[in-house]
Amino acid sequence: MAFESDMQSAVTQLNGLGYETEMPNIVEGHIYTDNLDENVNLKRGFIDEHFRKIDTSDAVLIINNTKHDVESYIGGNTLIEIAYAYAQGLEVFLLNPVPDVPYAAEIRGMHPIILGGDLSAIDDYFNALPTVLMSTESPVKHLAVSRGLRKAGIRTKVTGVKVASGVNEQPLSIDETYAGAITRHDNLKRLNQSAEYYVTIESGQHSAHKDHSLFGCAVIVIETAAGVQKIGIDLDVEFPQAMLDKVPSQYPDLGVLVQKEYGAVVKDPYPYFTNNKLTRAKILEDAVYRVAVQLPE
Repeated sequence: MAFESDMQSAVTQLNGLGYETEMPNIVEGHIYTDNLDENVNLKRGFIDEHFRKIDTSDAVLIINNTKHDVESYIGGNTLIEIAYAYAQGLEVFLLNPVPDVPYAAEIRGMHPIILGGDLSAIDDYFNALPTVLMSTESPVKHLAVSRGLRKAGIRTKVTGVKVASGVNEQPLSIDETYAGAITRHDNLKRLNQSAEYYVTIESGQHSAHKDHSLFGCAVIVIETAAGVQKIGIDLDVEFPQAMLDKVPSQYPDLGVLVQKEYGAVVKDPYPYFTNNKLTRAKILEDAVYRVAVQLPE
């Protein structure tokens, strides 16, 4: 937090380049007291908060300037954030070189990308990555594919176009969801737009068992430029019947329901019946990962 002003400057520059950014909570640098127990609880809260931000990011940027007379300083808090991002397959950018600290080898072992003090090098890096073309403009699905592929060791940049699925907006079986995915993916390929990967995600609901309500389901299609294709089917969380009873009688879908009844910004019902533990993006990210790891290396 000693580099708060430098982080703010980086946010301004990156936003100007078109990136969405998250910062650690700046309150952390100003709130600690003389009470050790209070500080421990505060620290835990800030760690958890920042980890949740990393959970929805494609990369982390470490502003490692000089501190305590150590050039390119990286402290313990930042070290665990680097490790957390690395474990998810995310890029770790260091503004400056790896510092001369006892854990320098551990930092180097996580293969950080050294920017040499130039934030515009981030743009150069991402512009050189393989491109994913998706059959949707949904930012939730773009995030899921970007992170799911990264977790599988495939770093890309994601773009998308909206194409038709040929099925209902809310498919109500795996068969209908599968048909929508295949039609949507075929329509994507007919556009003849160049990319290294072509990806489709079709989401729906499915009645998996007579004693349960509908479960969320998804069909994921990942295809390489060489025509190697892998299709996955994912069944996730059971929707509460109390929610389903209101669709479509009161609301057109569950996304609109949570916007109207809970004030949700994103049309994502999952947090509202999983104690805020799961999101649609996270569920789809894991589904994409399970398909991506089956692609030939």
